[in-house]
Amino acid sequence: NKMIIKVLDHDSLGFDLDLSPLHAFGETEVYGATEKDELHKRVADAEVIIINKIKVDRACMLAAPNLKLICIFATGYDNIDTVAARELGIGVCNVPGYSTDSVTLLTVSTALALVSHLNEYNRYVTSGEYTEKGIPNRLEPVFHEVSGKTWGIIGAGNIGSAVARVAEALGARVVACKRSPSDKFECVDIDTLCRRSDIITIHCPLNDGTRGLISNEKISLMKNGVIIVNEARGAVVVDDAIVEGIESGKIGGFGSDVYNEEPFSKEHPFNKIMHRDNVILTPHCAWGAKEARDRCLKIICDNISSFLKGERLNRVE
Repeated sequence: NKMIIKVLDHDSLGFDLDLSPLHAFGETEVYGATEKDELHKRVADAEVIIINKIKVDRACMLAAPNLKLICIFATGYDNIDTVAARELGIGVCNVPGYSTDSVTLLTVSTALALVSHLNEYNRYVTSGEYTEKGIPNRLEPVFHEVSGKTWGIIGAGNIGSAVARVAEALGARVVACKRSPSDKFECVDIDTLCRRSDIITIHCPLNDGTRGLISNEKISLMKNGVIIVNEARGAVVVDDAIVEGIESGKIGGFGSDVYNEEPFSKEHPFNKIMHRDNVILTPHCAWGAKEARDRCLKIICDNISSFLKGERLNRVE
């Protein structure tokens, strides 16, 4: 008895990803993208749906009477109504831990590019200015070592802890703000972290406690020239507060891989700052190194396999 499996937004998983392992479980239909008005029709006969960013609410679940399992191709699952799933007896599985090394890579790349002014120095050479000026070295804009600086980590789970290890390897002092205290690094409250940090990277889940966390008030506590990198969820920062901080010079550099709307519209506040040298915006790619996506698919297969055996693996509902 082959199951009916629907992959609803394959385009956001990368075109190189081989989904053939799913065929072992059943008839797999793959859609590049699914618009809101197509969703209910597509899930109508599905027993398992696999999604990345699509919102699955109660109405969607009710439109799928045979639905047994929702697998999210991600760690964060704030786009699924887990309460409705639990009430309707539908399993929900996420994939923890698969993207740690990938997100760490992008976080550190972004933070260090901002610290070292890589954009500006690269353009000084490629614009021809280096050749024309005739001076062998250029050292403006001034940059500083990470060694001896304080690197603040908001949300020190798998990813935050991995970033902390890199920060320490570079000679930074790490302070972390996390839900459950840890003896691995110095844990402080959010206000202390804002006051003390030269670099702040954000890795917390989005919930009522973290929504709008990086506000004008928090930014006002920070050091002048602070570097902020958001690798969590877009809504953890207040967009207008970030724009103000960049425009006033209070924030020395800002990097983000996540946005409160993805992709963001032409009206989004970040359009005002995205062409600046001290702003690096990436298209929600940090999770997606090739190895991470292969790992993610393998764990989704393990999740389905466990579900079919009546076992609970990575269940979040």
